[in-house]
Amino acid sequence: MRNFKLLSSVLTLLFLLAITHQTQAQSRVVPPKWEVRAGIGLLPTFLKDHTKSELQPISLELRYRPVQRFSLGLLVGNSISQVMQAHHSGENRLVRNDLRLLGVRGAIHNNYFDKWDIYGGITLGYSKSKVNYLTEADEKDSEPTFFPEASVRNGLFFTGFVGTNYTVYKNVNLFAELGMGLSLATTGIAVKF
Repeated sequence: MRNFKLLSSVLTLLFLLAITHQTQAQSRVVPPKWEVRAGIGLLPTFLKDHTKSELQPISLELRYRPVQRFSLGLLVGNSISQVMQAHHSGENRLVRNDLRLLGVRGAIHNNYFDKWDIYGGITLGYSKSKVNYLTEADEKDSEPTFFPEASVRNGLFFTGFVGTNYTVYKNVNLFAELGMGLSLATTGIAVKF
């Protein structure tokens, strides 16, 4: 309940900040309101576990900007990684994690530079992690094991991010972003319409 109150307070603050800047946005040229962003993760979230990526973290976001300084987006993404674990008893197993997420993102934008847009915001979403424990031969492990099974961590998550857009053409941007979720660092392309 406390997290919900915090989230609603932050979203209300973001909304009020966006409304206060609406008069400034009206005096400028009206930018396109919709944006589609496709990104690829450079540093998977599970980097500290020394995982290997089967599928680099990929994301797709549809973003709406009702005013120039505020955006609201819907993000989907997927990442598949694996790691070989060794137990002190000599037993080895391959752990494969298929992470999927769906999130709503709110961001505040700074448009003081011509071609650069610097932004930061929050994501509220749902993640689902499908973890498979495999033998070295990639077959399901049916024998008793010394390894403990990790607890399931599916559910809601709340995180922040910062990033920047660089305008390449009139409605085409390149972006880079730091934050938690699928990847610690993400880069990609965005098209406005």
